[in-house]
Amino acid sequence: MMRFIPNNDIIRDKNSKLAFKDYIKFEREDYEPVAVEKNFYKVLDHLGELDKNETIAAITLRLKGKADWRTANEVANGFEFRVSRKFWGRKSRYKKLPMVFAIESSRKWDKDHLHGLIRIQDPKQPYTEQDIIKILKETSHSFNEVNKRDPDAVITRIFPFCEDITKQLGNSIEYICKTSSRHYDPLQRKLTHRAPNEYQFSKKTT
Repeated sequence: MMRFIPNNDIIRDKNSKLAFKDYIKFEREDYEPVAVEKNFYKVLDHLGELDKNETIAAITLRLKGKADWRTANEVANGFEFRVSRKFWGRKSRYKKLPMVFAIESSRKWDKDHLHGLIRIQDPKQPYTEQDIIKILKETSHSFNEVNKRDPDAVITRIFPFCEDITKQLGNSIEYICKTSSRHYDPLQRKLTHRAPNEYQFSKKTT
């Protein structure tokens, strides 16, 4: 069973406050704008309506050794479970925080890493920006696959869940979708029974 971000194959350019055309990066090597655009709106739909009073976190996890797709997938599923429990407590038994992970390979195609966006929606208590960053890093370092001694193993930044002159949100969404192509979907993940998410759906593969 595979996990996908749902959108019913609908591009919602006209209904969105963010338009992919404002973030497209033709200069990227092997860039397929049609595939990237499709996933751009999938991510936007999954994260929900923009809210300037809420926080979103962008995170990159670089894994130990020659981490493959399977390892990255397991870390993404586990992270979703653990960080939801941190911010939502018992509520996370029934659903998970709105978040998206992209699994990417290195330029040499010899190891995989993760890029993610996590919406800190309706947390169980108020958190400062420093609190959020601390929780995300502690959660990341709780995985054996992440090297605690490497200062670049976990890179995170947070900003309001809305767009402004810096275009952080739109550029961050485009960035995690940038390797989308006709042959590879970086948002695709394998389901595990431990990390259900009502925002997502599974699809049988052949």
